[in-house]
Amino acid sequence: MKTISSKSQCAYSKNITPIAQLRFAFALSFVLMATGITSAEESWPRFRGPNGDGRLADFQVSLPWEPTQIVAKVPLPGNGNGSPVIWGDLAYVLCADPDTADRTLVAIDIQRGKIRWTKTYPSEQHPLHKMSSYASSTPCVDESGVYVAWGAPSHSMLKSFTHDGQERWSVDWGRLITQHGFGTSPIVVGDRVLLFASQDAEELPAGVEPGEDRMIAYDKETGRQIWERPLKTTRVCYGVPCIASDDSKSGDSKSGNFKSVLFCASTGEGFFAIDVADGKQLWNVPMFQKRICSSPILAGSRLIATEGSGGGGNILSAVGWKSADFSSMAAETPTLQYQIQRAASYVPTPIVDGDFLYTWADNGVVSCFDLATGKNQWSQRVGGNFSGSPVILGGKLINVSADGVLSIVKASPTYALVGTVDLEQSVRSTIAAISDRMLIRTDKSLWIIGK
Repeated sequence: MKTISSKSQCAYSKNITPIAQLRFAFALSFVLMATGITSAEESWPRFRGPNGDGRLADFQVSLPWEPTQIVAKVPLPGNGNGSPVIWGDLAYVLCADPDTADRTLVAIDIQRGKIRWTKTYPSEQHPLHKMSSYASSTPCVDESGVYVAWGAPSHSMLKSFTHDGQERWSVDWGRLITQHGFGTSPIVVGDRVLLFASQDAEELPAGVEPGEDRMIAYDKETGRQIWERPLKTTRVCYGVPCIASDDSKSGDSKSGNFKSVLFCASTGEGFFAIDVADGKQLWNVPMFQKRICSSPILAGSRLIATEGSGGGGNILSAVGWKSADFSSMAAETPTLQYQIQRAASYVPTPIVDGDFLYTWADNGVVSCFDLATGKNQWSQRVGGNFSGSPVILGGKLINVSADGVLSIVKASPTYALVGTVDLEQSVRSTIAAISDRMLIRTDKSLWIIGK
């Protein structure tokens, strides 16, 4: 299988005139726009956007929208709970056939509302939670292409594609042992793709060998495994790590000159940090008794995650450092600052905007807390049951219930419901957005809302 590099090099010649250089630059820009390749500033590159923050201040789409704002409702070749990602004019979403477990990666032109290309791969059926799917993972994307993962009992895959649909590489990262299905998502950090391969080691059927949690780093250009970090395994967890980086530094844990650090959460390890360069675990804070389905979020000098179960008992925990200094966060173990039990979410990831922390509980209770203290500012029930995570677009806190009702709340220490929209389709994914587009993945289609 040929590996395609995203970096083409052009030799500079003194014989090239300024006019020729301008013509070349214009032609190159046209090609990049035509293929959907653009800068990271015009992207929603992973689950819940850049670093999982879920926020976009420069959002020009009016909400609630008018019918004329609907660009398209693109039919999808399968269902799934995974969310779309965006790079330029292209969105990517993973779909699956619920009867065969075949997976299909779909590339969609979000300006025209048309499918650009699809790639389908066979897989194997296995047990799923009643609210899960064979396509519950969200792809990640960068200038080189798109990366997508899925898991199965015998073979679990991580694949990379160019933006025009050519497969660059494929790796089988091993068996998946879980009673609920695969649900985490890969991320790109620098020159590598990282995957938290969490597994079940408890309450397994007789004769099933326990799985093994590990964090794995792959070279994003070739798929070569760079490192693998074994982790304590208890219950499968689905959170997607967040990162902190200092581009002024280069090094690894041996030198103490950290450049990028993963912040993660699992039942077995608690909060923990891993050096992206070499996979060394830097610290951990045992904290959780229940499963973690939401993703950890980094807010200044605080790291936040939730745990819970389908039967309730959800808890939000916030740990932190004395300051948001990168070196301190990498090298020093954080301490518990507060916990929230009432109105904490289980599956939806919390979100931070300014001085306030918002939770959107699975049962439709939305709450605002003081980020520094955890003190409740308000809690209101908007109704419905939720699996997707909230986003904040243009100052509005938004989420879609499982029965397809989108609720819009003002992101403010004072509660105000802005409006609702009934999509009349089931939704268990998280919204994706860029400045002039909002994408909602339903069980049947990808809704594209414009300004």
